[in-house]
Amino acid sequence: MTLSQNDIKIIQQYFSDKPVKKAFIFGSHARGTADDQSDIDILVELDYTKYIGLGFVTMQQDLEDKLHKKVDLISEKAVSKYILPFIKSDKQLIYER
Repeated sequence: MTLSQNDIKIIQQYFSDKPVKKAFIFGSHARGTADDQSDIDILVELDYTKYIGLGFVTMQQDLEDKLHKKVDLISEKAVSKYILPFIKSDKQLIYER
């Protein structure tokens, strides 16, 4: 299973007024191996010229409420250099400002 076009649209609309430059899905939804229990893994490139504060945590919770699924939201700068190659191998761009 891949992420539905409706879910992608929800994510795009949500990020449109947030300090997010780009968003990618990765993991099982990007690979098409997700099932009903799979979470949605989202990697974001943030606009650090805008203050975010605790807004990052709020974004994750908001997306979970809108998508009715667990969301793992991570910032590109927060990813370990050892894990990043695995994410980059299957990430798919779903939003760009």
